[in-house]
Amino acid sequence: MVPLDQVIYVLPLLGIAVSILYYAMVLRNSNRTRAAQLFMSLHNEMVKVEGMVRFLDTMYMEWDDYADFERKYGSDNNPKAYAQRLSLWNSFNNYGVLLKKGLIDPEMIYDAAGAVIIMSWEKWRPIIIEQRARYFGPNYFEHWEHLATIMRSTQKRRGITWEPPETGFKFVE
Repeated sequence: MVPLDQVIYVLPLLGIAVSILYYAMVLRNSNRTRAAQLFMSLHNEMVKVEGMVRFLDTMYMEWDDYADFERKYGSDNNPKAYAQRLSLWNSFNNYGVLLKKGLIDPEMIYDAAGAVIIMSWEKWRPIIIEQRARYFGPNYFEHWEHLATIMRSTQKRRGITWEPPETGFKFVE
């Protein structure tokens, strides 16, 4: 039989251990909920009508080479297109920052916007690489690039073989 004085010491310790475990579970769940809320607040801006128009306007841009791109859509000649493009790029870059910091789950991002992220990165990668070389250095939109790489690996891990069409969103008969 266990002496009563030992039980008196053990019970409070068990209570403390259970409390610590419970607090850890609540804290973990709370952090996951905040991360999901953070992601959804960013994503909701993307899926509003204005966000979709911005996305489509940028995805329908066409150019022959970098000089042609600058003439048509550069900040000097077309501030509206520049602002739309940078707004979209920054949204994707912000997803990438959150992903890199471990604040959002890559599976959640892929389910919400994986194909769009991949398609957008593929379209804009040559322009961003040129702008890195000309103006901004090697870190320019690096988080978006990281995001696109993770979305590609998520796609492959899921066994999805889809590639962005050359025509983007344009209908081709």
